[in-house]
Amino acid sequence: MRRDEDAPVLGSFPGTPELNDLVERVLAAWPEHEPFLRQRFAHASAEHFAFCEAVTSLIARVTGPGLGTAVTNYRWTCERLLEEERHFALFDSYRHTTFAEVEAVVYRDSDFMARYTDGLLLSQVLWSNQARALEIYQERFLAGLTGARTLLEVGPGHGLLLALAARRENAGLTGWDVSPGSIEATRSALSAVGVDSVRLCCADLLDTPATEAFDLVVASELIEHVDRPDLALRRLGALTSPTGLLFLNIPVNSPAPDHITLWRSPEEVFGSIEANGLTILEQHVFPMTGRTESEARRQRLTMSCVALCRPGTV
Repeated sequence: MRRDEDAPVLGSFPGTPELNDLVERVLAAWPEHEPFLRQRFAHASAEHFAFCEAVTSLIARVTGPGLGTAVTNYRWTCERLLEEERHFALFDSYRHTTFAEVEAVVYRDSDFMARYTDGLLLSQVLWSNQARALEIYQERFLAGLTGARTLLEVGPGHGLLLALAARRENAGLTGWDVSPGSIEATRSALSAVGVDSVRLCCADLLDTPATEAFDLVVASELIEHVDRPDLALRRLGALTSPTGLLFLNIPVNSPAPDHITLWRSPEEVFGSIEANGLTILEQHVFPMTGRTESEARRQRLTMSCVALCRPGTV
């Protein structure tokens, strides 16, 4: 890969000591990852670097002294995803098609999940599509979290999105997950960043009655994990107050060990959202690192599709 002479030197970005430390650790553990990271940060603006520094600071607090292990697990996660990409290229489908399959081979494997969660946590800043989606979440969506407003995240995982919400308003925050182990992992991550006021509940989105509506609802990289994405979207709409806002982040052409629902284009994603009773107020498409949207569409590569929605159709 030809080096862009105008690109900042990896590990020496101005004003970003936490990000520099993370990049240096990744390169020390995985030198072959340098071309990818060079593409990732080659054209980032000063504002994006500032955002990445803030996110990396949170990541460093979540991992604590285990950051080195998290870096190792990031490489391990990327290698697992490459295996899934090879399967996708060969068979034009994801490896698993039901939640039961994924639960048996992925979610019940505590060692796998610990490593995978670490890898996904670091991807939030090291992959451009993840970071751009997270930037929309913070700058466009969380602006509505003020005063006594309430927020629910379904499937909070590594806890990063709830932690960012807590920086704006440390009250009225709730997290749901179907797995007790995942709830405890989220609780541990939030505790590491000094957030202890989030109400975390073991709840299944598809079964738990919508007895309350929230002002803000978050489902980031959740819908591709469920057996009934149509039902999940309708349930998320029911959990959002009529004047509230729903944040959705759904990937297309994104093979992973625990992805079961495959969308092949952003149009499929946004069409499904609207077909299930939601009004899209704002939508974004972010291709994987190093690819334009047109390249990602042509080559059937991962794109993150982000939508800010309201319940009810126009």
